[in-house]
Amino acid sequence: MNPIDRRALLKAMSAAALPTLGGFLPLAAGAQGRYPNKPITLIVPQPAGGDADAVCRTLQAKMQELLGQPVIIDNRGGAAGNIGTALGAKAAPDGYTVTFVNQGTMVFNPHLYPNPGFKLDQFEPVTQLASIDLVICANPGVPANTLKELLELARKEPGRFTYGTAGSGSANHMAGEMLKAMAKVDLTHVPYRGGGPAIVGTLGGETNLVLAFPLGALPHIRAGKLKALAVTGSKRSKVLPNVPTVAESGVKGYEFASWFGLVVPKRTPQEVISRLNFAATGALKTPEISERLQSGMTEPVGSSPQDFGRLIAQESARWAKLIKQLNMKID
Repeated sequence: MNPIDRRALLKAMSAAALPTLGGFLPLAAGAQGRYPNKPITLIVPQPAGGDADAVCRTLQAKMQELLGQPVIIDNRGGAAGNIGTALGAKAAPDGYTVTFVNQGTMVFNPHLYPNPGFKLDQFEPVTQLASIDLVICANPGVPANTLKELLELARKEPGRFTYGTAGSGSANHMAGEMLKAMAKVDLTHVPYRGGGPAIVGTLGGETNLVLAFPLGALPHIRAGKLKALAVTGSKRSKVLPNVPTVAESGVKGYEFASWFGLVVPKRTPQEVISRLNFAATGALKTPEISERLQSGMTEPVGSSPQDFGRLIAQESARWAKLIKQLNMKID
């Protein structure tokens, strides 16, 4: 069953009690009256149908309840998330435009692209939504049932095997480049315009492999349309207990976990950021949502703005060094 069953989710949401919002006082200058008093746009810099989109739509209904206003998802895919993220950076700092971000947009792209279209200091953190391991999947026609077998074949035939990702500079891409460097194999990278299209490419045989976020890949794994070769985290997933980690597959020391979060433009009032944090973390704490995300190998977090800001800074410094060591640049 698809881990994001939107009908079941919305039914569960409608049964949840609407919390009292009267404790929130009108905001100071910059917001007219009580915030929010109109719909909020959530920019998702990836195409519809991918994992980023699925996570946002999972949270959407509950966030709307907690905010008392519609949350409109605006998919702006392209350029490994740079297009949508740049749009979010230029939005008015009033809390009515929120941007979904991940490692790719916040940590990798500023070091990979000469001009991604935005800078980290143009944003204020709201919360880390979740952390997530990737799944390395193969088309059923690939003559390997484990990552160890695949790597052995790849060493014998350099460049033969291709892997699809959500785009150059995406978390999937960086996880793949780490794998190539640490396993000492030659795999050909094929960038797509999002995680959903990358999965479709492997399903259709355009690529041999896909480094996928699990929410989009699990239905196809369960249906036998994709073979799960390995997970990128430090330990096996409870959802796929028979699938080994990359480290268990012979690449010692390999570990890669991605994360998602929300940001707003710089100079957004702190009262607004607090209200958005309340809505996002409240949604993540809802048992139905938490269980649904975990069933898709996505671990809810719901951090403070300060903790999320520290995570972004630490990850940015760490990956700046790794990207320089890998000698990676994207024109």
